[in-house]
Amino acid sequence: MSSACALVLAAVLTATASTSPTREADADLDGDGTREHLTLEVTKPGAFRLSAGTAVAEGELPGVRGVTVLDLDNNDKRREVLVHGEARFRLFRQEGTSLREVPLPPGTPSASGNGILLCDVPMADGWARRDKYLYDAKQPGFTEVPQELYAVGRVLAPPGRVPLQQTPGSTDVVALAGPERALSLHAFKPDPADGEGGWYLAGVAGKPEDVLGWIAARVLRQKVDGDDGAKPGATLVLPELYGSGLKPKVATSFPLLRTRRDDAEPVAKLRAGSTVTLLATEGTWYLVQSETRLLGWARAGTLTQGLAALKKAAVPDKRAQLSTLQRRLREAMPASSTGREDWQPDAAGFILENEYASTMDTYNLCPDGRVVLEFLNDDYTKYGTWTLDGDTLKLELTRETKQLGVGEPIGPPEGVEGVRQYRKTTPHEAMIAESLTLDWSEILKDVKDPSPSYRPRRGTPTCR
Repeated sequence: MSSACALVLAAVLTATASTSPTREADADLDGDGTREHLTLEVTKPGAFRLSAGTAVAEGELPGVRGVTVLDLDNNDKRREVLVHGEARFRLFRQEGTSLREVPLPPGTPSASGNGILLCDVPMADGWARRDKYLYDAKQPGFTEVPQELYAVGRVLAPPGRVPLQQTPGSTDVVALAGPERALSLHAFKPDPADGEGGWYLAGVAGKPEDVLGWIAARVLRQKVDGDDGAKPGATLVLPELYGSGLKPKVATSFPLLRTRRDDAEPVAKLRAGSTVTLLATEGTWYLVQSETRLLGWARAGTLTQGLAALKKAAVPDKRAQLSTLQRRLREAMPASSTGREDWQPDAAGFILENEYASTMDTYNLCPDGRVVLEFLNDDYTKYGTWTLDGDTLKLELTRETKQLGVGEPIGPPEGVEGVRQYRKTTPHEAMIAESLTLDWSEILKDVKDPSPSYRPRRGTPTCR
């Protein structure tokens, strides 16, 4: 599969099944520098005879229309012949004095000479799934490149009031859609256990917050009864994914990965100069659609390096990162932990307390990327920005305020633990340049403890 990463997807498919087929053509099929004359004869309804010089092949194909010449791999100097029928195709290549058939995968094929075959397979819900295959000229034959998600790009009205779920099959609902608001279907995730099933990644069309959720394919195909009284499109819990919609150009080629893992197999390698669509994000990973309608994942850091236009854009998406932090925290907290039922993830941000050594630090994480860090003593506060990089929460602190004591303290004497107090204080403010990192995986381990140091606090964070 590593060879897939080296294959760059062309922006324009130079030979496709949509090219008008003909009954005659001239092409150098075997790479010897001499062009063979191709003819296609319909011998009877549903049958044909293909001739290339003295080489002949016969076969059956409903609705024979003609042939086109393909170049599956421009490194082997050969050309292949595609025989067109009604929604079916047969592929041949010349070997010596004979024409050999190369079995085709299902769907309408297209190729651009880079060793990649794309096949569009009609789906039950009115769109075409695009499968990708690598061509091996030595066999010859095709090997499928596994994909987690497939691009859809349809807008349709749901059959009734239907929920969009946080993850495929979950009970957490992020939005409700009804017949009065259409659904935008962005991607499809097959269900290996159900050949007719699967899940659509969708959003309520026209909603400004771009909340995305999952809906079962079978739900879209049936009449839905009932109404829970919730307003269509109203967010119930924070989503896993938010929509993006940005369409930048690729400055530096980089791969799209099958899943959100750094060691995942590549689905495609984006060509410099091509335009991509950022469909969705959970903050650290983005779901990207190539010009050839292939979907894969890329880290936010990869995008800011490979897509020059994004260096000043809202990448990574702080809304999605904030949702990811809170969802993971909520999932890690035991059901019996103190405060779990009182605290719920909130799009307005959240407050995280860290209690240690008779003191407490309070982190206010805000959806616009600001952070306010409050200390227990001296009204001491630091201000800055936050971002999530994998499991690392990075804080860049740029300003501090505190109350400085004037005169002698009236609190505990030197060497005695406690808060030092003064009869008079004066406000202090200064610019600082401090970096602080929190390991989110360690925080998640801590909150599982019966007596955790870290715990979320109910309320709206201070984002001034």
